[in-house]
Amino acid sequence: MTSNRIPLHRVQGTHYEYSYQLGQLTRESIRQRIANDFAYLSKLFHFIQTEYGQKLHRGFIETTRSIYPWYWDEIRGLADGSQVPLEQIVVLNFLNETRTVYRLLDEKKKLENETGEQGCTTVLINRKDTETLSLLHNEDHSSALYMTGYLVEADIQPSKYDNDQRDSPKEKFVAYCYAGSIPGNAFGVNVHGFVCALNGLYPDFVVADRLPRQIVNRALLSVKNEDELDKLLQSSPVAYGFCINGGFLRQKTHLLNYEIGPNLNENNQNYISKCRIINSEGKFNDDSDARNYLVHYNHYERLNHVIRQQKALDSSYSRWKRGKELGEIFTTADAIRLLGDHENEQFPIFRTSNGSDVNSVTLCTVHINFLTLQLEIYQQNPKDNKQPSITYNLRDIFSSE
Repeated sequence: MTSNRIPLHRVQGTHYEYSYQLGQLTRESIRQRIANDFAYLSKLFHFIQTEYGQKLHRGFIETTRSIYPWYWDEIRGLADGSQVPLEQIVVLNFLNETRTVYRLLDEKKKLENETGEQGCTTVLINRKDTETLSLLHNEDHSSALYMTGYLVEADIQPSKYDNDQRDSPKEKFVAYCYAGSIPGNAFGVNVHGFVCALNGLYPDFVVADRLPRQIVNRALLSVKNEDELDKLLQSSPVAYGFCINGGFLRQKTHLLNYEIGPNLNENNQNYISKCRIINSEGKFNDDSDARNYLVHYNHYERLNHVIRQQKALDSSYSRWKRGKELGEIFTTADAIRLLGDHENEQFPIFRTSNGSDVNSVTLCTVHINFLTLQLEIYQQNPKDNKQPSITYNLRDIFSSE
């Protein structure tokens, strides 16, 4: 089941308790991640000690504690369990927002890989002609995470909040995690059969006093159905952008892709573009649906007219162009051929540590099969290494009742 590089941690308890356990189990990995990326992270650690940085994080924390206090408890638990300073754990969880604001305050300040070079590539396939219903995804990020990522299987019991007026959700899921970050912003599957994989999107602005991307991504692991997912995205004002790819194991008519971003024109509102991936037998809407498959990268494709994006998205557009050259996706083999491609040496789809962009790598490739209920992880290029190194039976986590 597990490998030396990507261990599986099983934890349980309240939101704080399970996260405290996770902090204890991953203490050395968190410290290794910070040490490996310290030249990059130290600038952000210093920034959040400034008056502006403190105000930015204070607004994010207050909003999180107001809307999702149980996920703030998870951040606290991770810090307490790992004995890593809370301020540093907060930076790791509010990373996209913190580094973007840091850069925007002074355009002369440059952070490596700040505009999409670390972003992921995702393929969604829903085809009747090849009997394929799958999500495949390259998880790309800093090379500092290559040896420190892990799977977590969490069984979380609800707690009382707001003077016993609210209960936190009862949750159970399996998810791939970055050391020092709460689950949610990579890929995962929950007990209700919701499958999701996330792509970073990069607006050229951050909205203060809203929810950091990581918090909303974490909340995805609690959703029970598509209506609840839509309501969550409408009621969770985001500070930054991201893309959701996924679907529900119970519902096999279509897969889902959402582009999300903050709406500057409306207070606490999000821009949301929803696309369904429909097979040849499904009822098709030309304005909002994709037929048979969809590939998503790290730039807005449908909300680009309303969200101002960062300028340097060369990696994302280069991968998009190469994907077009490789043609239509019929099978998982076609998807693996795309995800394993490294034809463009400067901006390959599958990234290795010896490439030109030495700080960005493909941490792993995942294939989630909605028909066989299996989650497969490839630790090396799946085009060259045909057998996954990890196979997880989703029946162990998914309740079909």
